[in-house]
Amino acid sequence: MAGMPDLDRYRMTVGYKGLHGVSEIGFKKRSIALSEVFPTADEVVLSIAGVYWRVGEAAAIVYELPDLRFEVVETDRRLDLAVPDPQGDYCGLIIDILACDAEQLKAMVEDVERACGFVRSKLRQAMQVMEISEPDYLGRLRDSLHLLAHELGRDAG
Repeated sequence: MAGMPDLDRYRMTVGYKGLHGVSEIGFKKRSIALSEVFPTADEVVLSIAGVYWRVGEAAAIVYELPDLRFEVVETDRRLDLAVPDPQGDYCGLIIDILACDAEQLKAMVEDVERACGFVRSKLRQAMQVMEISEPDYLGRLRDSLHLLAHELGRDAG
């Protein structure tokens, strides 16, 4: 995994143990439970509860931040504005994906985003609104990538 991320992008692209990866933070409507979105997924607990989902040679961990609620304004599933609101209809969502090649990665990203109704946000904006520090985000991402690489059989060394 590389050094400092470009927090003014919507996604962080990573390479890990020869695999292609992506990490992104955004929002989804609270009315959709992750267990319904990914009915075949396994539950995962790292620093944040989430679900693990694998299709072929690609795997994703989708973390929901259920205790934080937001009011969100979006255009074409891209964030315009998000503000904390205890009665808000949205929760935070972090998506980490690893795949054996770039085509599998692209397909998995599209599938997961569509299934969740994901509202994309620039990394910096989502981290500020959700009050996630960069070291916490990167630490959680390292744990996530390690688990995903292990599940894809690339965890040697």
